[in-house]
Amino acid sequence: KWFGDWEKAYRIQKLKKSVPVRITGNEVTPSDDIAQYRKNADAYAKALRGKYINKDTGDIIELTSSRKNGGIREILHHDYKNIEHLQSVAAIPSIIENSIYITSLPNEDSKIDADYIDYYSCGLKIANEDYTVKSVVIRLKDGTRYYDHKLTNIEKGSLIDFINNKPDKTSNPISSESSELPGLLSNNKD
Repeated sequence: KWFGDWEKAYRIQKLKKSVPVRITGNEVTPSDDIAQYRKNADAYAKALRGKYINKDTGDIIELTSSRKNGGIREILHHDYKNIEHLQSVAAIPSIIENSIYITSLPNEDSKIDADYIDYYSCGLKIANEDYTVKSVVIRLKDGTRYYDHKLTNIEKGSLIDFINNKPDKTSNPISSESSELPGLLSNNKD
């Protein structure tokens, strides 16, 4: 799935035209205790285990409970103190089905038995808040698995403008020292 510049432009346009996934934010039972909120998200997510078809690629992507090769436990391991992240668990099937494939990169994590890691993106609206979801999918010998995802508060259109190096007129220029993109363009493996 390695493509040239024309394919990157095509995928960015697909992402730009895509409709965001929507959830109310109340699907997972809220709690003032973050540990309980996480347990509620885990219980909710267990019913979501299964295989889903990504509309962009036609790939069958499995959501599992394990943490070894990604899945619900891996998702709940990261950003578990972030309420929106816990709420986003309810959207995983729609995220898998509606995300736009962005690229594949060689796997550099020796703990994962996969040659490549695929990256997808989609918009997510939780109540009235816009987010962009960066999803990680791994290709294992026994199937393709949903590994993890990360939310960013950058609205999809602003993200696309940033990728194209064309910030909109209402945004502040983003410098290399900017903290406006935490986690999105990080040096982390995922």
